[in-house]
Amino acid sequence: MQEIKAKISDILEKLTSETFFYYYIVFVMISLPVTEIFDGRHSQVFASQPIIVEMAGFLGGFLFIVHFIKHRHIKYYPSDLFCILLFVFALLSAFFTQNYSATAFGFYYDEWLSNFVGYFGLMFAGTMIHDKQLRKNILKAFVAVTVIQTAAATLQTFGIRITSCYWFVEEIYSSNLAYGLTQYTNWYGGLSVLLFACTAGIFLFTSNKITRNILYAISMLCFYTLISSEARLAWVGTFAYLVFMAISMSVMRHKCYDKEKLKSIQKRFLILLAGMTIVVIICIVFFGRIITRINRTSNELNSGFDSFGSKRGRIWRQGLKMYPKYWAFGIGLDNFRDVYFLDPDFHGDEAVTSGKAHNEYLQYLVTQGIFQFITYISLLIYTAIAAVRNVIHNEDNEERFINWILLGMFIGYSAKAFFDCNIVNILPYYWITIGMLLTKKSQRHFGYHKMNKAVSEKK
Repeated sequence: MQEIKAKISDILEKLTSETFFYYYIVFVMISLPVTEIFDGRHSQVFASQPIIVEMAGFLGGFLFIVHFIKHRHIKYYPSDLFCILLFVFALLSAFFTQNYSATAFGFYYDEWLSNFVGYFGLMFAGTMIHDKQLRKNILKAFVAVTVIQTAAATLQTFGIRITSCYWFVEEIYSSNLAYGLTQYTNWYGGLSVLLFACTAGIFLFTSNKITRNILYAISMLCFYTLISSEARLAWVGTFAYLVFMAISMSVMRHKCYDKEKLKSIQKRFLILLAGMTIVVIICIVFFGRIITRINRTSNELNSGFDSFGSKRGRIWRQGLKMYPKYWAFGIGLDNFRDVYFLDPDFHGDEAVTSGKAHNEYLQYLVTQGIFQFITYISLLIYTAIAAVRNVIHNEDNEERFINWILLGMFIGYSAKAFFDCNIVNILPYYWITIGMLLTKKSQRHFGYHKMNKAVSEKK
């Protein structure tokens, strides 16, 4: 019996090791786009991806529980508390939902409770990755995803499709828009912000000349497909990333950062901007992109709030109208469409409704309630503060660059989230990024100040 217990304990120890969390993250990252290729070959679009994230949810939840049972005397960190609170409020939203059938059995591009647990599990796994090489390997996995997605998206811009598209087929097929392996242009636009920020960041910070040149080419191709998705939310995210980089370089100069390295980064940043400008000109002159979207934006701004952002204003207004009635735990986990169906003043049909708020923050507020909204916003603020502190004060230059790259990805994606709700096959990458910014050594554990005070008094 003791031998069996020892073997079980050894297995559980390996399951909660840094190495296993690393493989857990990378498996999810790579399998999402790869399985869509095989789904498409068998005319089963968007079939495997939600299931993979659901599996990640069951495994992530199990690993989270086992980790704290197995290691009872470890230090606890704010990220651990956020994981628990996020799950609790998501569970309460599912329990108090106004439409149990949609919450428990919805598909289309709905998110289940298990998918949310997958997000939180991936974030928790990211916080467990401390080894510098493993962190660099995860950035390499982001590059691999960029290559896979960008290859498919580039071919689509020339009318060559290795997979079919389930949503808005006529618009996408007639315009040769890029949707990669995500099934919709807006989804790809959101993901491409994260991928472009990653590849551009590596280009800016790497000391390897070959890596620098390869990543520059990949980032430019990624930016081309980002533009070719014609998702304006991607423009917002990219602009936010560029502003972030400009401000952060200014801060580093003020902090008297290594002048030679900073000068190199600034020079590469200008090269990046020059390349992006050339790509934009090519997209306008040779592919006729961007101009129609600019004209549409101008028309929307002149047509009132409801027309703003492809009628996002009207969607936001409807969500805010119904929020006060379901303020505590929301209208139901990922049941945004019910803000129409439960409104006595609504007399349209499903064709004029929206299944998403097209604003990630409003989506949390309306579907999961004020407590989850506060938790989510607090997590993002905490992540930003911890990441900025880590970039500025980290004495290891390689670690500083890794965190700088991840912070740029986080900022770009968080900005575009004001105009979009990405879904189950996109959001895992964002939650992994958050977790990677909140490694345990980047945070202060609970009782940190009390412990420091005791040490000071002893001295």
